[in-house]
Amino acid sequence: MDTGMSPFNGNHDSTQLVMNTSMGSNGPSPVSANNNNNNMNNISATTNNNAGVKACAACGGRICDRFLLHALDRYWHTGCLKCSCCQAQLGEIGTSCFHKAGMILCRNDYIRLFGSGGTCASCNQNIPANELVMRLQGNVYHLKCFTCMSCNCQLMPGDRFGVINGSLVCEQDYPKVLKGHGPLPTRTSHKVC
Repeated sequence: MDTGMSPFNGNHDSTQLVMNTSMGSNGPSPVSANNNNNNMNNISATTNNNAGVKACAACGGRICDRFLLHALDRYWHTGCLKCSCCQAQLGEIGTSCFHKAGMILCRNDYIRLFGSGGTCASCNQNIPANELVMRLQGNVYHLKCFTCMSCNCQLMPGDRFGVINGSLVCEQDYPKVLKGHGPLPTRTSHKVC
């Protein structure tokens, strides 16, 4: 099985959110997100040491709070860095955000707006990027569509099956279906992983 999630397609600004603190051993430890995608950004929660007055990128106000966020090469009040769609406070829901088309987005809204899981090889319907899928020989399937062509049973991880003329056939039906198709290439057997 595969998550089918591929929200990273295109060249866009990126920011990485890394947590930094000067609170010593009792404070949060550094968090890093290693990702080669240019859409994903990391959010840093930093203690404000008042070494320089920082202005919030969202509201423009001075950041006098003890903690502030650093994302997209700018500083933010912890309550001001929000998803442009759902208004979720990004510092509270994770250590990353996405930036595309002038919007700052949480993961779910980024996938909803820009992600695509492809088209199901069985039903030809769109597969949302956040849906689990099955993949076989370069094709992508909804879980419910990954079925035997003969008995329509859903193939699950661990099930053995064959492919006849591009169609999935469960292990139980394979000999029967193979017999009805005349001369075919040698048996190809797969296992759902």
